[in-house]
Amino acid sequence: MKKSFYIGCFILICIPFKSIGQNHHWDDESEFKFIVVSLGAGGFFANRHVANYYNGRKENVNKIEFALKNTQFLDAVKERLGGRDFWFGESDLPAKMRYKLSTIAHFRAAINLSPYTSVFLQVNQVNLTAADIFVINVLDPPNFEPKRIQCNIWGKESRTMLDIGFQWRDDLEARNWQWFGELAFNVTNTRARENYIEIEGLKQSIVYQGNFIPGQGFSSVPYQESALGIGLVGSLGWRYVVTPSASLDFGVTAYLQDINLTGYKKFHPNFNIFARLNFLMF
Repeated sequence: MKKSFYIGCFILICIPFKSIGQNHHWDDESEFKFIVVSLGAGGFFANRHVANYYNGRKENVNKIEFALKNTQFLDAVKERLGGRDFWFGESDLPAKMRYKLSTIAHFRAAINLSPYTSVFLQVNQVNLTAADIFVINVLDPPNFEPKRIQCNIWGKESRTMLDIGFQWRDDLEARNWQWFGELAFNVTNTRARENYIEIEGLKQSIVYQGNFIPGQGFSSVPYQESALGIGLVGSLGWRYVVTPSASLDFGVTAYLQDINLTGYKKFHPNFNIFARLNFLMF
């Protein structure tokens, strides 16, 4: 059911809606300009599927067991717990991590093929944070049941997205307003930047760093994975033409992407609500 909803959203965004008005009252063929440069920003809603890459479970590249190799960290946590031992299992780790809403910035260069069509190349940059909690069990004598304490776990990543596509647009009844639709091919470079847990205010990376040597630290440099994925893009929006040389775009974009991090290689939808300022250069 959920997959059908995502597919439906993507199809709706990709359908070229025909405007009621066909007056072409703003664009003058004599004022037609060839090159458009745009700057924009918006809110990016990342699908939660890839967020589980950071949950520390044993099937992931980053695992909580890597943090447990740091004996100094374990001793410090135990001291914060009053000398009591603690433990946790796979069921104590999050299974449905989510990304926080993030700001996406983009730069676009377009070539107008006509007053109502263009091809474009767009570069997007977004930094994402996936965060959740996990639970540790602490001995709590004389109680028979252990005390359960909530702790934090999070991961951060950056995505650089390249969209190459086609835009078509047409006039609306309201003067100076147009609608537009876009279809594009997407390539996304994703870089995992960090993955941490925090227990009783003490923070430790769960990225593989080799063996821990007391007094010297870990034996190797942390390995942060990066991946190259592909996808399809569909956008629907509205344009307000300020002058023949400048306009404002507002709209929504749906990405159907395979982010391609290890263990997370399926296509899932991501969404972006954006505003964009366009400059017609020459």
